[in-house]
Amino acid sequence: MERPFQWINRVLSLGLRYDQATAVGPAFQQEAWIRKMMKEAKKHTYSLETPLSDVTFILLDTETTGFSPQRGDEIFSLAALKTKKGEAFDLYCSHFRPKRPIPEHVVALTGITNDDVVCAPSLEEEIHHVLSFLNGSILIGYHIQHDVAFLNEFLSRNYRIVLQQTAIEMRRIMECIYHYSFPTLDDALSFYHLSPIDRHTAKGDVMSLFEIWKRVFVDLQRLKIDTLHDLYALLSQRS
Repeated sequence: MERPFQWINRVLSLGLRYDQATAVGPAFQQEAWIRKMMKEAKKHTYSLETPLSDVTFILLDTETTGFSPQRGDEIFSLAALKTKKGEAFDLYCSHFRPKRPIPEHVVALTGITNDDVVCAPSLEEEIHHVLSFLNGSILIGYHIQHDVAFLNEFLSRNYRIVLQQTAIEMRRIMECIYHYSFPTLDDALSFYHLSPIDRHTAKGDVMSLFEIWKRVFVDLQRLKIDTLHDLYALLSQRS
């Protein structure tokens, strides 16, 4: 538990006067905590010579109300799976209560209804848990920039910050290894003769990603892609 004078000193370090620091409430405390977490994440970077076996890779997936966070579309479900050496060891999964109803076509696609999220926390209420879980990792996902864009739009709008983690596209890894095209997660699953797990749900898609990642990680080892430098060199190749 942070003592009052420690909290005040921390707020003062953000540039506020003493009278402002002593008047702030829980919302500002959360913002300050998130900023601190982002600074720590920026410091926690892996060197290029880090063995892949020493890196915590987090498989990430979100479900959103649409495709445009700038126009008010929101994340209403997020799953993240921590892995190391191709093995899973921790899972975060939560629904969030969006400000607007989930559109009917999205309900039909995901099977997640507005009733399912009505009692869920808002992303604002849960973001500190999300960031804490993601800290110290490299993110991997299928169409990962969609997920990162939504998180960054939320963080930028509310806290004027963005994610510090490196994000790697799973599709790019597979296409560089196998020299085939894998436009969708379903294509990647079919390549390995895998069936989707609860398709178009954040948790289900993350678990499907994990089944792919286990196999990709083995093939990276087979190809002597041993370090982050090796991986980035692979990804820099032309298709």
